[in-house]
Amino acid sequence: MHTPASPAAPNNKGDQPVSRSDQRGRRPQTAARLLPRLLFGGVVLLLLLYAALWSYQFAVSQLGPFAPLAAGFVLALVVAVGGPWLVVRQRQRLEAAVRTTGRGLLAWLRATGLPQGFAERFPRLVAFLQGRLARTPTGLTLTLGVLAAGALAWTFLELSFEVVTGSPVVGTDVRIINLAATLRSPPLDQVMYLITFLGSGGTIVALTAVAALVALIAGRPRDAVLLVLAVVAGALFFELVKLLVHRPRPPLEDARLVQGGFSFPSGHSTLAATCYGTVAYLLIVRVMRRELLRVVVGITAALLVLAIGVSRIYLGVHYPSDVLAGWAAGALWVVLVILAEQVWAPRQLPHSRLSPLRRAVTLGIAVVLLLGASGYLGSVYRTLPPPPTVMLPPPEVIPPTAVASTVAGQLPHYTEGLTGHLQEPVSLIFVGTRAQVEQVFQAAGWTENRPYGFGTLLGGVVATITHQSDPAGPVTPSFLADEPNALAFSLPVGNTFAQRHHIRLWSTNVATPDGRNLWLATASFDQGFELAPSTGLPTHQIDPNIDKERDFVVTSLEGTGSVVSSQTIQLVPAESGRNFDGDPFHTNGQAVILAVV
Repeated sequence: MHTPASPAAPNNKGDQPVSRSDQRGRRPQTAARLLPRLLFGGVVLLLLLYAALWSYQFAVSQLGPFAPLAAGFVLALVVAVGGPWLVVRQRQRLEAAVRTTGRGLLAWLRATGLPQGFAERFPRLVAFLQGRLARTPTGLTLTLGVLAAGALAWTFLELSFEVVTGSPVVGTDVRIINLAATLRSPPLDQVMYLITFLGSGGTIVALTAVAALVALIAGRPRDAVLLVLAVVAGALFFELVKLLVHRPRPPLEDARLVQGGFSFPSGHSTLAATCYGTVAYLLIVRVMRRELLRVVVGITAALLVLAIGVSRIYLGVHYPSDVLAGWAAGALWVVLVILAEQVWAPRQLPHSRLSPLRRAVTLGIAVVLLLGASGYLGSVYRTLPPPPTVMLPPPEVIPPTAVASTVAGQLPHYTEGLTGHLQEPVSLIFVGTRAQVEQVFQAAGWTENRPYGFGTLLGGVVATITHQSDPAGPVTPSFLADEPNALAFSLPVGNTFAQRHHIRLWSTNVATPDGRNLWLATASFDQGFELAPSTGLPTHQIDPNIDKERDFVVTSLEGTGSVVSSQTIQLVPAESGRNFDGDPFHTNGQAVILAVV
């Protein structure tokens, strides 16, 4: 009778001591399991970091100043795709992690004995700080919202300060605009113009009106008010800042589209972030029930806002800092909307769920309104107009005998990186028309390099990886007085892309009486593509003796019989330095002036 019960009773009563001993015995085992996982995770993280550095260094060797722009764009894509996923799917876990971290920090401080006196002296402040981690609308949610709003406001103010004070950011803005102009093509122009239309004032007004009407029909006037107030506040804000900052738009010669008004911040970027962000938030919170649909809506809105900002830079109507400030301002208004929704809305009466019939009617009306708005926008949309006509100033005419003094006293002497840091000095000056310069290089066996584009970029990468020859492959651009090189020529060595002579040329607004322009140039020799011994990262190294390459170019062109005069001048002091790839160079500072016919 007691046999079945007797084992159970002692076990139940003796569970506590046995479980404690078991726990003591399992702790080392748990730590033993945790340590390999931590080590494995650390190794994986290091490998991922190395892979990222390897990829970026490879991009630098292929793209030059395009590399940081590409890295920034990839990072923006990661944020646009990963951000909504984290917010929608991992919000509760993130909040729990923040709350746990805060409580752990507070417990550690208590263990030190320091907070006790502070708590006794300032009990209300301590209670307030503890309330910031509470799981209430005015607790952790409000804390995170205020922190996010503060970070966005600081970003906007910092960009405004940089623009107003004329910091190096302004020079970087100009160089990026000039780089973007080299990527333009007629088909891509039309695509970017269509994308920028989605952020125009008319499109934003139409979408806001449709969304507000649908919210009213669904019996949610508070959502309509939040959306309209966010868009109106965003519009008034950027218009006010435009008047205060008074920043002119990029020059017409850098623009694909003519647009009036001031430049900072980008109104398209501000309104797009405000409108699409708020609509996406309300859809995620109010309408979408499936988690996958919520993530898709968030990612779509983020990618659309990103594309609109990029289109403004591509079309040359805004500087990059204008777009970044517009995104920050728009995101700030979205955060304020979310705070109003999370803090103010819970105190209101909850929304009643729509009946199936009313939901179907609301959805049908929403589709009709969207189709009507789309039809209206389609009727007012026009294809991209022709490029603006730019009246360039006439060239400064100088006698041939004044070429050396003009180069030494008026024209820039050093190339620049994307951020404006000085690189190698000018080593060659050509006097001739563009056709004459192209002809003399072709006669010497050089190949004119194709400008950078998505197709030529891919071809250069493939040629590098497969060690194939690509004489016309693009040369990474460099800057002289904020302008990328207008021409580039290459002379391969052997049948691979690894070794080649190449030269970059910039046109100036100085000419001789017979109409021949002055061209400034730098030349270098790619001696191989290899992994740097110090870092193991890929690099395309140049011969550090750039004077040797300068002399090679002179000898190569003089052999064609098209060089009518040659003059050597001391342009800069003898020096050494590094180019944008980080490759070292040294020079005696001399430059050779070649007049070609």
